[in-house]
Amino acid sequence: MKKLSGVKLKHVIIGVGAGVLGMHRTALALDTVELVGASDINATLGQKNADELGCPFFTDYREMLETTKPDVSVILAPHPFHATLAVDCLNAGAHVLVEKPMAVQLSEADAMIAAAEANEKHLAVSFQQRFRPEIRVARELLQSGKLGRLLHVDMFINWFRARAYFQSARWRATWSGEGGGVLVNQGIHDLDVLCYLFDSPKRLTAWTRTHLHDIEVEDTVQAMLEWEGFLGSFHTSTAEAGRKDSLDIVGTKGTLRVTPGGLIGNVFDVPLERFITESKSAWEQATMKPLEQSLPEGKGDHVSIYKHFHDALLNDEPLLISGQEARKSLELANAMIYSSYTKETVELPLDSQRYGELLEGLKQGVVK
Repeated sequence: MKKLSGVKLKHVIIGVGAGVLGMHRTALALDTVELVGASDINATLGQKNADELGCPFFTDYREMLETTKPDVSVILAPHPFHATLAVDCLNAGAHVLVEKPMAVQLSEADAMIAAAEANEKHLAVSFQQRFRPEIRVARELLQSGKLGRLLHVDMFINWFRARAYFQSARWRATWSGEGGGVLVNQGIHDLDVLCYLFDSPKRLTAWTRTHLHDIEVEDTVQAMLEWEGFLGSFHTSTAEAGRKDSLDIVGTKGTLRVTPGGLIGNVFDVPLERFITESKSAWEQATMKPLEQSLPEGKGDHVSIYKHFHDALLNDEPLLISGQEARKSLELANAMIYSSYTKETVELPLDSQRYGELLEGLKQGVVK
């Protein structure tokens, strides 16, 4: 990948009227950003936000690409449009940073990845959770082997939303507008964390349900996953509240609990493989001691994403949030929906053609 020269990178925004713009504003003020244009189909809101950002506004993103010739296109439009917009930007010679999820289904993600490779450009996805200090340390501990051979993983995440959230835009919580519910919109972050820490599982079985919200798509998901050598469970919901988010990891040498801003580790005094065979008591339990571990400075925010992306462009550093990496979490989201509607255990890799057929049936209302 050819490095870009200079300190500032010319950026444009597609979908500047999106609500998620608020999470990008601080990052767009970084010294490495020169904002040269913004576009949106909503001319009134788009012009207002572009004026606030101090850049020219365009109603036609293709005209903007041709006029400004940006180094980076930031895509904030709703995700059903991500694939078309990203491919156009990549073909126009721009690197792309696209909001999550990278696409609605794998066939779209693959088209985006292919365009990035063909044009020798970077495709990055806004997965800021990878930059959370506790997630970074958890990954280091897993790679160090301090937890031993993994046995079980359990993730529970709340994304509670009131009805007003789903009523804020007509495309929200519809199969045609989002291609899924909590899985593709919110829980995709958590699936990305699972893939970042453990890579993709071998197979999964999932149940999607709509418990409280009056919406087309799921508001709650429960899944069982199997990796090579260990098992896991995943639960997320926009209908539940009151329980703290957590990721629990159990290995033969220790355990780890990851919570927002926190990490608690313990190591067994005797590794479980040895304890099971060496203990002379039928009822003796394994004992543990705390695993001393401090968290580094930093935040899992969009500033971290932009700094990392710019480092990849300017200094040829490895890209942590590439399209290939983001594809993994999208595959899990698609596979969980497919498993629930077909009532089947899904072996990965997912058959993207069959999933596309299922999704089309859901959009048309012929699949229930």
